Amino acid sequence: MIIISLFAFLSLVSLGHYFAWRLCLEACPRLHNRRFYLLAVFIGFTVFFLGAFMVLHRSDSAVLAALYVLSAVFFGLLSQLMLFGVLAWVLRLFLGRCKYLKNKPLLLPRVFVIIALVFFTLGTYNAFYPRVKTVYLQGWPEELKGKRFVQLSDLHLGAVYRPFWLERVVRQTNALNPDFVIISGDLFDGSDEILTEFVPVFKKFYVPTIFVPGNHDYYVPLGVAHETADNGGLIVLSDAAQEVSGLEVIGFNYLAREDSNLRREIQGLRPEADLVRIVVNHVPVDQAEAKDLGAKLLLSGHTHRGQIFPFSAFVRLLYGRFSYGLEDYEGMTTNTSAGTGTWGPPLRTLFPGEIIEFVIE
Repeated sequence: MIIISLFAFLSLVSLGHYFAWRLCLEACPRLHNRRFYLLAVFIGFTVFFLGAFMVLHRSDSAVLAALYVLSAVFFGLLSQLMLFGVLAWVLRLFLGRCKYLKNKPLLLPRVFVIIALVFFTLGTYNAFYPRVKTVYLQGWPEELKGKRFVQLSDLHLGAVYRPFWLERVVRQTNALNPDFVIISGDLFDGSDEILTEFVPVFKKFYVPTIFVPGNHDYYVPLGVAHETADNGGLIVLSDAAQEVSGLEVIGFNYLAREDSNLRREIQGLRPEADLVRIVVNHVPVDQAEAKDLGAKLLLSGHTHRGQIFPFSAFVRLLYGRFSYGLEDYEGMTTNTSAGTGTWGPPLRTLFPGEIIEFVIE
C-alpha cells in the first residue's frame, strides 16, 4: 500500500506540473514566450525541495536551510496551482461550448489563479496557527473526573518551524492548564541537525510532558532527538511506561507504518497499581496490541489529516477509519490527531493544525 501511495503521489505531482503550467500560461498570455523557463522554474523548485530534505539534516548551512524553506513555501503555492489547474481544465470540458467563456478566454484561468492564491494564503495561515480542539472523555473512573491533558503531534521542528513558533504553541498549551502533555511523535522534522536551540523552549512547559518518538525523529543523527528531549526536561517513552497524574502512559517505539503484529516488552509497567492506561503510538496502527495492554485510550498522529487536499483521500485509503479523529476499537477509544505542525510545504488546506485538549468528565 505504501508503494502504491508513493507512486500515486509522484504521478499526481508530475501531472500536476503540467496543469499548473498550463493554467499560468492561459491566465497570462505574456508568459507564453517564456513558457519553457516557467516550466523549468516549477520543476527546479520541486526537485530542490524534495532533494534538499534528504541532505539538510547532514548540513549546518544556513543558506541551504533558507533555500529549503523558500522551496517548501513555493511548492505549497505550486500545489494549489496544480489543483486548480486540473479543476479549470475539467470545468472547461463541461463548459467548452459556453459563448460567454469563449468571448472572455482569460476569465476562467484568472479566476482559478486567484482562488489558488486565496487557498494558498489561508492554507499557510492554517499551518502556522493551530487551533485548540477540546475532546470530552466519558465513562472514566470517578477519581479521574476533572483531569485534563493535551495532545500535541507532528510538530516537525526544524528548518521551517523554529523556536519562536514552538514558544507560541507552548503558551497556548500552558494556557489550557493541563495536568500533563503528550507529544505523539515527529517532534522533529529531520530538516535540521542542530536542535539545541529548542531546549530552552521545552523547559517552558509548566507540567510533565511526555514525548513518544515517530518516524521523523529518527531522521536526525542517531540519538540526537532523544538527547535533545532529555535536555529539555521531556519524558521520553520508547516501549516504556510512566505514571503521571494518576494514569499510566505507555509509549510505543516507532516500528512501521502498518501493523507490526508484535507484542512488545514494555519497561516500567505497574500492573499492581491498577491504573487507567493511555497508549501512545505515532502511527494509527497496532490497536490490538494497545487493547491487549488494557488501554482505555490510544493516541496517534502521523496522518496530518491529509494536510493538502486531495491527499486526505489517500490517507483514508491507508488507515481507514483511524486516519483522523475519535474512533472506537472494541471498547477502547482511539484518537488520531491532524498534527500541530506540517511536513514539507507549510500548508494546510481545508483543516488547521490541532492542539487537542482532553477533559475527563
